Amino acid sequence: MGKSLNGERILITREATKAGEMAEKVTKLGGSPIVVPMIEINFDESPENQTIIERLSDFSWVLITSANGVHGFFQLLNKHHIQLPQALNIGVVGKKTEGILETYGYTASFVPETFDALTMTDEFFFRYKRDKPVLLIRGNLSRPTLPKKLQEAQIPFETLEVYETMYSTESKAVLNQVLPTINYITFTSPSTVDAFIALAKYVPDKAAYICIGRTTEEKAQELGVPNLYTSTPYTTDAMLDLIVKIANERKINHE
Repeated sequence: MGKSLNGERILITREATKAGEMAEKVTKLGGSPIVVPMIEINFDESPENQTIIERLSDFSWVLITSANGVHGFFQLLNKHHIQLPQALNIGVVGKKTEGILETYGYTASFVPETFDALTMTDEFFFRYKRDKPVLLIRGNLSRPTLPKKLQEAQIPFETLEVYETMYSTESKAVLNQVLPTINYITFTSPSTVDAFIALAKYVPDKAAYICIGRTTEEKAQELGVPNLYTSTPYTTDAMLDLIVKIANERKINHE
């Protein structure tokens, strides 16, 4: 990933189970990772979920837009001892989500070139055959992009919420304690932005805010977050590459 971060303090806001890997990479780059999770993920199921997964053969595609969606979906299937029909196609957003899917023994039939839900819908239209409905695997705070696009294209679909995203309220005190010392704040989903705005006493205008993709950037813009940067491609590695680039450009400008 190139040059060193020279001790820059990077706030990692993603849920605790995923923060460790990113923190290790920041350390290897010479930065100082500050892990303060903004969200928690709960995989408790709602009663209506079982009725949907018992009729998976009614669907031609399952579309999953996050790693948490993959985990929640397969935990639900395993709990009720249900196998995926062989004819059921799976579409996922992003290589990381695809990799999680493969750990459950399945291969994605479709991964969009750009890792966001908007591109997924645009590219999916060319693959969909109007024979059976689509099943969307979602969380309670998932963005409405995919359902709206499917409605516009008159593609029949149902939704299955397999996880709940909650604000990590116990992080509030720590967050506000470290905020004045942070150089870069990372957002890996729209929900991390929502939670940050809800839990932070103020939004530092001297920090740079690094978003993982368009939907996360749009949420940050909507909430008035300043100094926004968005990585390409939409991965945590690309986010760190971008931070290194910004940090070194700033260093050169101050020399």
